[in-house]
Amino acid sequence: MGAELREQLQVVQKSHPKLIKEARGRGLLNAVVLHQKGLGNATAYDVCISLKDRGILAKPTHRNIIRLSPPLTIKLKCRFKRKKRSLEF
Repeated sequence: MGAELREQLQVVQKSHPKLIKEARGRGLLNAVVLHQKGLGNATAYDVCISLKDRGILAKPTHRNIIRLSPPLTIKLKCRFKRKKRSLEF
């Protein structure tokens, strides 16, 4: 499940290369590294707030990294659709 999540995050990364530098992780513990220039004045915290507004809890780490550790009870497609919409803020 974690590998599939990373694959989907990498698809989003390829469609937003100026915003997302890298998607990485192990198991269901994942991180999305954002390009600082692509964020403009925003921070990882701002993106996490956008994710929260869409029902996804994420933790900002430093100014440009978002940690994701989704619950095991939610379906992967649902999580991915929400994350993809949140990155288009």
